[in-house]
Amino acid sequence: MQRRKRMLAGAVALAVALAGSALVARASGGPSAPVQGNQQASQDSLTESCPGNVKQQQTTQIATAKLIIEYNSTDGDLGVHGAFDDQGWRTLCVFDPTGREVLVVGPQGQLRDLTMAGIFFESREPPIAEFSFADLEAKFPEGQYAVRGESFDGTILVGSATFTHDVPAPPTITSPEFAEDPRGARKNPVSRENLVVSWDRVTKTVAGGPVDVTGYEVIVTKEVEDDPHGFSRPTYDVHVPETVDRLSVPKEFLEPDTVYELEVLALEVSGNQTISVGFFKTA
Repeated sequence: MQRRKRMLAGAVALAVALAGSALVARASGGPSAPVQGNQQASQDSLTESCPGNVKQQQTTQIATAKLIIEYNSTDGDLGVHGAFDDQGWRTLCVFDPTGREVLVVGPQGQLRDLTMAGIFFESREPPIAEFSFADLEAKFPEGQYAVRGESFDGTILVGSATFTHDVPAPPTITSPEFAEDPRGARKNPVSRENLVVSWDRVTKTVAGGPVDVTGYEVIVTKEVEDDPHGFSRPTYDVHVPETVDRLSVPKEFLEPDTVYELEVLALEVSGNQTISVGFFKTA
């Protein structure tokens, strides 16, 4: 998922530059390192700014509230992603089903007046040996994660994000022939003519239980960036229904003698997703 992380890093850098001061976010269980001085005061101020209980007629439902698990089966790592969006908010707070604070975000300085329309985040994705499924389940219980925020006009935003532990088993990519790393892909180039990505459908969770897969996502990304200082990068990204297990890649998209990263994602009904990754090179 290198492409997504680079794009996210650019977006975060832009937000911080606009803000004039830091955005503060805290995970349940507190920060990973001691926080002192002005930073602690800033965090305390944000927590205190989380809207309290108000009359229902003074609230409105937040447009988007999502919290999901992403499992990269190839890299063997695990993390939590979130997306919260509306027309503009000054403060956004998320609480787990026990009422513990999970996330507090508040734009500062001139960005507080302009407010934020939305935020997408990815947690750090440690290897399974460091942060296992059991660790995730213990730290992030299933249930409704409450969302409360203050909009640009003073209206209180409310909502919830459904979070489950139903992580799909990894999809097995059956074609094209691929390698585990970009260098290995150079050994067996594939034709650009009639290139088809195919995979085995996913019918269980990683734990072996039943799973409701709602679709698959196929992402083919040029490994070497054309524009390393921007976001321009040839990418073929398609969502297909759960009944589909193959997808043709147009010849017009593929360049000759070029290495591509291939990702196939199984998408579960609550939003959780599992990725299988490979690399191939065109002839």
